[in-house]
Amino acid sequence: MRDFLKKWPVIFTLFCGVVPQQAAAAASPWQETDGARLRIVAEPARPSATDLRGMLQIELEPGWKTYWREPGAAGIPPQISLGDDAATAVTIHYPAPEWHDDPYGSWAGYAQPVSLPLTFATSADTWPGTLKASVFLGICRDVCVPVSMDFDVPIDEKKPNAMQTLLLDTAFSALPADDSDRLSIANAAWTSDGVLEISLKHAASDTDPQLFVSAGSNRPFKKPVLVSDDGETALFRAEPVFDPAKAGEMTVVLTARHGVDAVERFFTVSPQ
Repeated sequence: MRDFLKKWPVIFTLFCGVVPQQAAAAASPWQETDGARLRIVAEPARPSATDLRGMLQIELEPGWKTYWREPGAAGIPPQISLGDDAATAVTIHYPAPEWHDDPYGSWAGYAQPVSLPLTFATSADTWPGTLKASVFLGICRDVCVPVSMDFDVPIDEKKPNAMQTLLLDTAFSALPADDSDRLSIANAAWTSDGVLEISLKHAASDTDPQLFVSAGSNRPFKKPVLVSDDGETALFRAEPVFDPAKAGEMTVVLTARHGVDAVERFFTVSPQ
């Protein structure tokens, strides 16, 4: 059952591509660029609600890719800004990515259609009838194409749409989970030589776990290196591309994946 649920994002992304546009009532029109088409889906605004769920749906063509929150030295992470006063903030959530290596280096992202869940927030008494959002991200094949698009998303639907709700539920359910007995992030700390060391606990498998580290655009890390794995505990070292002694205490987002399992945790690390 767990394996089947993990496949739902791909199944419904493909299904959505053949459903007539009017089936997803609270969605912007699709917009196309080289290698992909994009749209934003959002649930209807509820009376007195201070937030609502949405998602950025990225339907990639074969051979094209896009980035995670910390994409590597030359990548462009997704960015969203809002175009009205009623919606005051948007948070992008990320399913676990994969590492990709090319002649330009290593980067974390997605090589299949992906939906990035969103949480919109407001401090106003009422939501607008249409949510306006601008998206900036990179879509890559042999070279990376910066993409900038503006979306208008109707959020004043009187009745929730079944397809829209299903797509949102599927996108949010695909996010990394908390630690489990199959996969967990045990610890993260600086070493004396200025490298972030992270240990994972994982179930036995023939495949190696993957680790992703993000501390913000001004504190990038190189691709974590797996230095040991005894079949139950994996030890990674992530080299910073900044001086950790000058960074002070900071929060890092650690995402790990191992087979169908994916977890994410926030750690506060202090300099040595």
